[in-house]
Amino acid sequence: MITVIVVCILIMQIRVMRANIPYEDICESQRVTRQVNSLPLVYPYGATYKLILGMSAPVKSKDYVSLAFVMNFQYQYIQFQNISQLSRYYIIKEVSREEREADILARKDERLIFYRAVAVLLEMKGMNGEDCVYRAICETAQFPVGDDGLFGEIFHVLLTPDYGRNRFDEDPDWREEMSPYLDAATAGRQMFDCSYVYHKCPEGEGVLELISALRDE
Repeated sequence: MITVIVVCILIMQIRVMRANIPYEDICESQRVTRQVNSLPLVYPYGATYKLILGMSAPVKSKDYVSLAFVMNFQYQYIQFQNISQLSRYYIIKEVSREEREADILARKDERLIFYRAVAVLLEMKGMNGEDCVYRAICETAQFPVGDDGLFGEIFHVLLTPDYGRNRFDEDPDWREEMSPYLDAATAGRQMFDCSYVYHKCPEGEGVLELISALRDE
């Protein structure tokens, strides 16, 4: 390695002597060239990086209609415009941690908010929203739809109040607010008659009846 460096220096000095160019000017020229050709970390006029992810899945149709479910996610990242922004890493990291914890707390009631929103939507259609949501949860637990394609899996996740692990499972306030929905899922798993338990949502007005036909096979 040392031999190679010495040879390169000798060749450079020979070229400088032949061209009658000062050695300092050659070094400065090479430094400028290296800086111009290298990829900078900072763009004074700004820049944006984009990451686009997407998926498409065919949806089965008996009418031979071409139908597809498409999902697209786009992420944008702003390039640094000042080198001082790179020195704020630890501050940004601390702020990001606090934002993440606040986001987790904000998501505590997201399933409860979803169920209440569906209940309000059903009430706007003249139905008993609360009981119809309970009945839908009960019937989903009684007649699992998770194996009925993509949309079946989505309904299974949405209408299963205790789906997956939840860091709020041991929170007494959370369990108290979610207890009616958890009880509905338990009633379905124990094969109670959901339409009898939640009789305020009569036959023909169930959420699942609007999109499917229930059969006990």
